[in-house]
Amino acid sequence: MGDMDCSCQKIARSDSIHHMSHSQGQPELPPLPASANEEPSGLYQTIMSHSFYPPLMQRTSWTLAAPFKEQHHHRGPSDSIANNYSLMAQDLKLKDLLKVYQPATINVPRDRTGQGLPSSANKSSSEPIRKKTKFSSRNKENSTRINLAFKTSIFSPMKKEGKPSLTFPGSRPMSPEQQLDVMLQQEMEMESKEKKPSESDLERYNYYLTNGIHKDMIAPEEGEVMVRISNLISNTLLTSPFLEPLMVVLVQEKENDYYSSLMKSIVDYILMDPMERKRLFIESIPRLFPQRVIRAPVPWHSVYRSAKKWNEEHLHTVNPMMLRLKELWFAEFRDLRFVRTAEILAGKLPLQPQEYWDVIQKHCLEAHQTLLNKWIPTCAQLFTSRKEYWVHFAPKSNYDSCRNIEEYFASVASFMSLQLRELVIKSLEDLVSLFMIHEDGNDFKEPYQEMKFFIPQLIMIKLEVSEPIIVFNPSFDGCWELIRDSFLEIIKNSNGIPKVESVLFPELKGYNLILETVNAEEKLFSDFLSQTFKVFQNNQVGPRKYLNVYKMYDDLLDNTAEQNIAAFLKENHDIDDFVMKINAIKKRRNEIASMHITVPLAMFCLDATALNYDLCERAQNLKEHLIQFQVDVNRDTNTSICNQYSHIADKVSEVPANTKELVFLIEFLKKSSDVTVFKLRRQLRDASERLEFLMDYADLPHEDIKLNSTLFLWPDQIEDIFENSRNLLLHKRDQAEMDLIKRYRESLGLFWK
Repeated sequence: MGDMDCSCQKIARSDSIHHMSHSQGQPELPPLPASANEEPSGLYQTIMSHSFYPPLMQRTSWTLAAPFKEQHHHRGPSDSIANNYSLMAQDLKLKDLLKVYQPATINVPRDRTGQGLPSSANKSSSEPIRKKTKFSSRNKENSTRINLAFKTSIFSPMKKEGKPSLTFPGSRPMSPEQQLDVMLQQEMEMESKEKKPSESDLERYNYYLTNGIHKDMIAPEEGEVMVRISNLISNTLLTSPFLEPLMVVLVQEKENDYYSSLMKSIVDYILMDPMERKRLFIESIPRLFPQRVIRAPVPWHSVYRSAKKWNEEHLHTVNPMMLRLKELWFAEFRDLRFVRTAEILAGKLPLQPQEYWDVIQKHCLEAHQTLLNKWIPTCAQLFTSRKEYWVHFAPKSNYDSCRNIEEYFASVASFMSLQLRELVIKSLEDLVSLFMIHEDGNDFKEPYQEMKFFIPQLIMIKLEVSEPIIVFNPSFDGCWELIRDSFLEIIKNSNGIPKVESVLFPELKGYNLILETVNAEEKLFSDFLSQTFKVFQNNQVGPRKYLNVYKMYDDLLDNTAEQNIAAFLKENHDIDDFVMKINAIKKRRNEIASMHITVPLAMFCLDATALNYDLCERAQNLKEHLIQFQVDVNRDTNTSICNQYSHIADKVSEVPANTKELVFLIEFLKKSSDVTVFKLRRQLRDASERLEFLMDYADLPHEDIKLNSTLFLWPDQIEDIFENSRNLLLHKRDQAEMDLIKRYRESLGLFWK
């Protein structure tokens, strides 16, 4: 058999099956060239997949669910049945099984009770001896061993007939502690022998659990199973239309559990073969949780009687008052909660942080008052009206012990504490479920789309500017503190509930009369907080990511835009440049104004009203800065032009005192009318463009309006002044000329004399 296996291995090493089942974790085929445009063939993809994960089951076989290792044995369908996974039976053949169990077909007469076997038995037993040469040495040993065992099982009762059976005294049963020690020792020995699975083992083991076996390889579950399950359920529940979706989910879950459990069992059974573990590169698999069954010691009669007597005197759980308390709680207080999450969800959402805190405090206080003013007095009234159930525990005289009555009310307090604890736990669970609605988080693909977050949010967070960044108000630390305080508020209001004996016996003093409840230091409470904190962390991603929308407006926050405007104003620009700059700022302001005011993000809703308003104001200030610059330039320029006109008018209106002044005024008038006025008119054109710009973007004060009116009246006024001055100067010149002629003539007359 070993030689045949070796030859098979030598032949198989050149076959593709060898590469599929003996992979070393690297692809056996070279990668496709980068220039190939079409997808790899199915064969290439299959071999690449098998090189990383060798197949567990045969793809094609005579029978379903045939392991891959069976390909090396070359068995027929009949030989493959029942030995697919067993290591001990993997070398057995159908013909071997027939020969091994052939002596079992001997017919022994019922009325014959001799110690020997009939001749037919000897004859039939000699037949397999003649055919033993057909088997290998291993099969000979197996068949011989089985035949001897069979003969021993037949002859032994006949030989021992009539001999008295020996009875040995039974060993004393081990105590539960001893049994547990033995089991723990065995588990430690097994754990020391087995290697701990690595990450690769776990990954490959999980792969074969999910992908190693197809559903069509497993026999479907019998329909009678569902029938038997349905027989255990009330017809009212089965026919309820409200429970129909749940029924579908449970049936699907049952089917998935059936297939997954069978797949796991098959994979675990195959991996019992060391060769398969080596082929599949799985050195070790996870150990199952140990099942420990402890046999309880048999109680003796005296122990039983003493325990029964003790229970009758000290076990108060079965007292009728406990049932009355349970019925009262179930009838009137089973729906009581410290936080009524249904009302919160049905109310107006989202809530401002202070509104959320006020609602939590209000609900908790109302529940506390209900317990204090209704539950405890009602329980006390029950004890008052049902004294026959507990009054016999009270001492008969002042000298009797109060131990029994104290134990009784201690049991009552424990029972009521459990009810109060149940109320607190359910309230905490409801509060956790309120946040678990948003357990998927609020991450989103940019750009943000509001319709993806249609579930009402819980808490409103404001976006505000804290130069040079945008901050959340309240911060996420503050939000978590608010959420954590809401859990602590439940614990706080569950404290201070008195025990019922404090109402029945107001004179009691000296020991704790407060019902115990959930402590904030318990792991249960910390688990609830941890679960909520995970949801809280998942809902921090969206708000932080949404701030990327405001990245393009960072220059408005860090004063970069204001610095750019200052640099722009230091340069010389035309009015058109100012118009373009102002329109760009106006466009940005409109973009900011059109952004979302409220941003729904699962658990939180961002209020961006203040942020958008602040950014709009910053953009508006930049725009007004540019406009004010032009207003100032226009005022200064217009004042300068008006001053020049006024200076010219004053100068040309002067009356010359002598010829020198007359000549100077004539030249000044000529220069002003021919040169200066034209320069001023060019400045007037610029002023008119500025005025047109200011009329579109600015609200001019009355002084600037008056100045602009005066400016544009000067060109006509200066012409009239020029005309009057010109006439005056001409008259003065003529007069000066006449005086000059007169003096000249007088000088000539003196000369001729």
